[in-house]
Amino acid sequence: MKKYILIVIMLIGSNAYGQSCTCECLKPLFDYVIASGRLFTKETDHIILASLMADARNAGYDVSYIQCAILYKNINNYFYATSADATSTKYVARIGDCTINIRSSSSVTFANLVSDACSGTGDVVTYHTKTSSTSVANLSVDSCYTCTTVASSLCYSAVTDTSVNAYTYGLAGNWRALKSYVYYGSRAETQTGTQVNLRSGGTVAAFAPFWKVSNKKWVAQKDTTRWVWNSQTTLFNRKGLELENKDPLGRYNAGLYGYQDAMIIAATQNARYREATYEGFEDYFYGVPACDEVCSAGRNLDFSGYKTLMTTSQHHTGKYSLQVPADSVISISATVVAADTASLGLTFNTGTNLCTTTTPVLKSVKATQDALIPVFSPIEGKQIVVSCWIKEGMQCAGNTYANNRLSIVVKGSSDSTTVIATLSGAIIEGWQRYEQVVTLPAGTTQLSVNLQSLNSMVVYLDDLRIHPYNANMQSFVYDPVSLRLMAQLDENNYATLYEYDDDGTLIRTKKETERGIKTITESRSALLKQ
Repeated sequence: MKKYILIVIMLIGSNAYGQSCTCECLKPLFDYVIASGRLFTKETDHIILASLMADARNAGYDVSYIQCAILYKNINNYFYATSADATSTKYVARIGDCTINIRSSSSVTFANLVSDACSGTGDVVTYHTKTSSTSVANLSVDSCYTCTTVASSLCYSAVTDTSVNAYTYGLAGNWRALKSYVYYGSRAETQTGTQVNLRSGGTVAAFAPFWKVSNKKWVAQKDTTRWVWNSQTTLFNRKGLELENKDPLGRYNAGLYGYQDAMIIAATQNARYREATYEGFEDYFYGVPACDEVCSAGRNLDFSGYKTLMTTSQHHTGKYSLQVPADSVISISATVVAADTASLGLTFNTGTNLCTTTTPVLKSVKATQDALIPVFSPIEGKQIVVSCWIKEGMQCAGNTYANNRLSIVVKGSSDSTTVIATLSGAIIEGWQRYEQVVTLPAGTTQLSVNLQSLNSMVVYLDDLRIHPYNANMQSFVYDPVSLRLMAQLDENNYATLYEYDDDGTLIRTKKETERGIKTITESRSALLKQ
């Protein structure tokens, strides 16, 4: 399973953290660290700051965290060096969420540094060497990361930007079905006219089991002439639901989930998960709001920046649509990739074992972007179909709308092409469909879809789809309270609508056609009172 975890952090300077007493609180700590030879403590040593300070006090150094915010806030966090050069112009260490630097204009041996007496504001500790009284280096707090309720644009992935425990984040350890196999073979009876013993007949001739015991272990016997695989799952979401599979011919099927991964909202045949997307604007307000709205989990196609424009006043299906204010434009972009990859992307970094020189030890595990569930990012060199429904704020007097423009921009490394989509089909209950085929030539880097309002007209957008030309998609819309199916959109983006009574019983089914919305079935039921 692949999972993307986003954490909001804010970068602030030393004064904002309340560390104006850098000299008084960090000077004795680093005096001990230098004197005891612990300046280059490794992250893998797991040295807690509280333990380090206790050792310093036992050694006679006046170290206290009571009046020092940087030590007080990180008392139960780790201390370790992030640089390894004993002689250099810069030494870097981490105290919890804070970065500490010792800088020098020329190369110095950090183990030979001796601190000067505190003076001035106390934000910087100066050092001289054991053989000279001239100051040659300065210690200061570079920056700190801390939790904040202030909106910040700085987000990072706990999976790809740091060392990661592959089991904690669900990258490894969750065993799920990979392939399914079907047995192909003939029956033992080959003549139709031969009488068959019903008790023992009908067996498969020369049957070979799939699993065989070898050296006290079950081993798969992948006999391609008899046991043939017909489906392979290539992608799961964080709840273990299948997102993508393929068959032996290399044809992919994909499913897109919404409503906090509770319901499938789109099913695509002959397309990879990253190649197809659907947006009906229905589940942006579904469920409990996330604690972290700034760096919330990314969506397959993210319109979160337009949440204030999502309205219930007009809707093609469901309850919501996206309103484009008069004389304005809404835009959404996606990265176009050269190819897709199925590799997990874990890198295992080893280091020297201090206990023995014969075997290395694991230092860290890094994950690449391929370990994350991909967002919508079509593949270059293919044709795609962009389809959606729009409605203008005033009643149309003709056969088509004229006060909006849907443009699709295909950007390459050196140039870009803009395709102006044309409306197709009749206006149905005030809504008209766009459907446009667009080519993504080799070298394409970005795809943008822009809907513009013209002539002071308010425009509404709903049921946006993008998928490969040789694929087909069905999408689904649910009631955000009961999660009952409200609409199902077919391969041409036309809707079948479902209506329910107060008891939740389906009473009416309607079909959207080029001649309007027609009632297909209708039924009523009631309980007879005794």
